[in-house]
Amino acid sequence: MHNWRELTTALATCALVAALSGPAEAHDPNISAPVSVAAIAALGVQTFPVLESPHVDSVPASAYNSNPPTSGPHLAKPLDWGVYDAPVPDAAAVHNLEHGGIWITYRPDLASGDVARLRDLAAHYPNAVILSPRPATDSPIAVVSWGRMMRLERADIGRIDSYIQTFVNQSPEEYSSLAHDKFKAPAAPVVGAPFPAFELVDVDGRTINNETILGKPTVLWFTTSWCVPCQIGARHVATFDKELGDAAFNVVVVFVDPRESDSDLREWRRKFGNDDWVVAFDNAVAPLAQMAAVQYLDTKFLINSNGQLVDIDVQLAKDAYLRKIRSVVQGGG
Repeated sequence: MHNWRELTTALATCALVAALSGPAEAHDPNISAPVSVAAIAALGVQTFPVLESPHVDSVPASAYNSNPPTSGPHLAKPLDWGVYDAPVPDAAAVHNLEHGGIWITYRPDLASGDVARLRDLAAHYPNAVILSPRPATDSPIAVVSWGRMMRLERADIGRIDSYIQTFVNQSPEEYSSLAHDKFKAPAAPVVGAPFPAFELVDVDGRTINNETILGKPTVLWFTTSWCVPCQIGARHVATFDKELGDAAFNVVVVFVDPRESDSDLREWRRKFGNDDWVVAFDNAVAPLAQMAAVQYLDTKFLINSNGQLVDIDVQLAKDAYLRKIRSVVQGGG
C-alpha cells in the first residue's frame, strides 16, 4: 500500500493498489495452490488446520476450530452466492468455502455505512462471495476462506478486496469465479462531455451516482482527511457555499485512503465542510479515482446541472476557483 502521508507533501498518485508478493510460500495439501507468506502477512490473515469435511445433516458449533468456521463438516447443499440480510447456517456456508468461496460476516451492530460498503463490494463478486450478518462472530467483521480468516474492526474495503483476490479458490474444489462484467472501464472524463457513469455509497449509506447529482452543479472532490491544502480549500468553498445559500451546488467529497473510518470523514465534514456535503470512500472494486485518471490529491471536477464536465482543477480552492463555481451556478448549467 502506498504511504499516503508522503502524498500530503508530494501530492503523488492516489491509486489504491496493494502489491502482495514474496518468494516464500505457505501450502496446505488440502488447499489447491500455494499462497505467498507475504500475502498472508500483509493482510493480517490467520490460518487454521483444515478439518475433516464430510457432508452431514447437522453440525454442532463445537465441531469447528474457528469462529466463524473455516473448514469442517458441512451440509450437502451450499448456499447461493450473494448478499443475505439474515444469518445463514454455518454448515451451509462452509460448503461454499470448500468450493473456493469467500464468506464475509459481520456483527449486526456494525455501522450502517460499513454494512453498505460491504454489500457494495460483495455485489461485485456474484459467483464467489457470501455476505451475511452473524451475531456469533467475535469481531465486528470476519472474512473467511478455506482454512483462513481475517478479522477487522471496520469495513476496510481495500484489504477485503485484496483478500478476495488472494484467497478465492484456495480450496479442494475450485468452483468459484471472480469473472463478472458489471464494471467496464469507461473513458476518462473529458471537459465538455458528460461525466462518466459512477456510483459510490456515502457514510450515511446513501447511493451517490450521476442521477442523484443532476439538477445542480456539483464539485466532485478527491482528498484524504489529512490533506492540508484540501482542508484549506474546503473551508473557502464551505464559506462560499453558505454565501450563495439555498444549496446552490452539490459537493461530493471522495476519500481515497482506506485506512480512514466513517468517523474520520464525518469529523472532516464538521471541521472543513458543510452539513449537506456528501462524504464517501472511493469504490475499492472500481475506483472512481482510477477511472477519472486522478493523479493528485485536491483534484476537483466541476460538473454542471446537466451532468456535463465543465472544469478539472488541482490548485488550492480559493478566489479563482470560487469564480468558476459562481459562473456555472449563475449560468444555470
